[in-house]
Amino acid sequence: MDGGSLEKYRTALIVATRRYKRYPAIAMEKGWQGKVEVHMVIGANGVLAGTSIKTSSGHEVLDNQAVSMLKKGKTTVQIPPGLRGRAFSIDIPVIFNLDNPNS
Repeated sequence: MDGGSLEKYRTALIVATRRYKRYPAIAMEKGWQGKVEVHMVIGANGVLAGTSIKTSSGHEVLDNQAVSMLKKGKTTVQIPPGLRGRAFSIDIPVIFNLDNPNS
């Protein structure tokens, strides 16, 4: 596995998914914050084979939002040549912070 390609893909995915981040209204009202780490499995065909919560924020609504934004963002990021034709997994952090809700 090409570690450089994996890190390049991870970084591109983090950047691309920011545009899909929506801080859930209920979470804002209740003051919920946290970090979610989403585990994504990409099949050899490049299609998302599965997602799971590796580390929960402690709030299901934030966890679900993180998965949703990553699924959307995944469709906009090309897999680097060094990873094409291979199944791989990647962990992506998503931070929900009320001081900076759009980042």
